[in-house]
This record gives sequence, structure tokens and C-alpha cells, in this order.
Amino acid sequence: MVIVQLAGGLGNQMFQYALYLQLKSLGREVKIDDVSGFVEDAQREPALAPFGVTYERPTKKELRKMLDSSMLPWQRVRRKLFGRHKKSYFEESKFFIPEVFSRDDIYLEGYWQSEQYFQAVADQVRKAYDTDRLIRFLEEKGLWNGDSRCEKENGGRREGGRSGADGAGEEMKSAAQYLREIDNECSVCVHVRRGDYLTPENQTLFGGICTDAYYIEGIRQMRERYPKCRFYLFCNDKEWESGGIWKAEDIEKVVLLGDQRDVDYAEFVLMARCKHHILANSSFSWWASYLNANPEKTVLAPERWLNGPDCRDCYRGDMHRIVLRTKR
Repeated sequence: MVIVQLAGGLGNQMFQYALYLQLKSLGREVKIDDVSGFVEDAQREPALAPFGVTYERPTKKELRKMLDSSMLPWQRVRRKLFGRHKKSYFEESKFFIPEVFSRDDIYLEGYWQSEQYFQAVADQVRKAYDTDRLIRFLEEKGLWNGDSRCEKENGGRREGGRSGADGAGEEMKSAAQYLREIDNECSVCVHVRRGDYLTPENQTLFGGICTDAYYIEGIRQMRERYPKCRFYLFCNDKEWESGGIWKAEDIEKVVLLGDQRDVDYAEFVLMARCKHHILANSSFSWWASYLNANPEKTVLAPERWLNGPDCRDCYRGDMHRIVLRTKR
């Protein structure tokens, strides 16, 4: 048996489930542990249900055996004397490790952020992550075409809105309205990751990569390729007052109201439906660009994905890295 741990945010969980599908296709007995990875992560929870995906879960007995976590007195004494004997494999690097496909009787911990972990079942993965299912999920909750509760709280007015204009007095747009615009324009998704990326510990790993200079160059390249394009700015920091480079008339900051988890699903749909992408170093925008069905899409990505680890296997063949020239 192979058990894949589900952990992290939506994008990371999508990688883990994709690996699960790959292992299933190889005839392996594989299950997903969607509990252990969130015990010490109060900010996140299993996030794949709105896609309608299903998976087998291990029993408590199977988990205890795999993780050597029995609480029987003699087992606890044995661990204290001789150490824990977990049957686990932790992803130590960001390189694609094909041996993962052949391991058995193992508990897999990691993010598996490479297309190579599921390339053989790519069609099945795209079918599993059908964004139309997310739209139906949000429609059932009354959050796709606009929520009367949000309208009442905000007086039907948008907060923020089009970056190149004064947002005051501008009508609030629903996700459905944004999608109609995105479908009918040469739309470019620009993803800016702030929020948790700004903490000191995360800055060490993620910081200094997707800088203003990176986005300025990405926007320049998109305008050069697609003179009539329109940029849709997506950011997980709703309090961020975007200014400077974001004030151009062809850039619109997407603002949706509602529970943050639901807003994340709605924004993911809109990002995936854009024609082209300027990525953040984030699995969220990685997946949005992957699911983009435009055969002629342009996907711009930062030159490096993380500070420190070699992430060359994170990049897909359709990604074009932005290499910034340093001034001498």
C-alpha cells in the first residue's frame, strides 16, 4: 500500500492528488491521508471537495502501522528506547524522483511539484480539475452571480476595482461578470502572491523573486505580443493598496466579496479562464495556467521558483522564464 499525505494549500493538494491518480493508473493500492497534514496547520484544510474528486482514505489502523504511532504502552516504551520506525519517504529535493512510482508499503510526504509526476494521466487530471464544477459549487452557494448579503453589506458598490480609475461609486462585479469579460477579451492573468509570503520565514524561501521589476517586464512583454490585451490582477492580500505600476488603464484589480475560501475558488476559475498568464512563484497560479485550455497561451514565469532549492523540474515546457538584466 502507498499512502499520500494531503497537506498545504489548494495548489499543493492538487499536486498530491495528481500523484495519487498516477499511482492508481499503475495498479497500485494507494490511499490519501487528509488528516495528519493539517493537525499542526490551523490555517489550511482539505480543499479538493468542490472539484467533486473522490479518493480512498486509510483506516486508523493502517495509519498507525505506517507511521508507527500506536499509543499502546509497550509500543510507546519501544519507541522511547529504540526510536520511531515510520515507513515514510519525505521529498527532500524539488527534483523529479521516478523511484516514487515503484516504492511500496510507504507513506509519501511532500508536494511533488512537477508535471512529470502525473504526465501519463494528464487528461485524467484535467478532467478531475474541471473548473465548471467549481462554478456549479459556487452557484449552489449563491456566490457566483453575486451574493445579496455582500451587496447589502457594501451597498452594491465595489471596494477597490479598476486600478486605473477611482473605485468610488463603481458597481461591484460578480465572478460571473468578470468571466464574461475575460472570455471576450485578450485577457492576461497577473498573479501577485502576498499575505503569507510576507512573513519573515517565508520571505527567506519565496521573497525577492516576483519583484516589481519582474512584473514590469512581464507586462511589457505581454503588451508587445498582444497590443490589445487587458490585464486582470489577482492578489491574496485584500488590504493591499495597489499603486505605481498597477495604475495603468489596461490593468484591473479583481475584487470579489465573500468567505475567503470561496473567493479563492472563484479567483482560481477566473485565473484559469484567462488567455495568458504572468505567474507568481505559487502552485496556485501554476495550476491555473496549466488548466488554461487556450492552445496558443503565453505563460511567463520567474527565472527561479524558490530561493535555494533547484526547482528546474517545476517548470513546464510551455513556460517562458523572465530573465531580468542587472544594471552594472
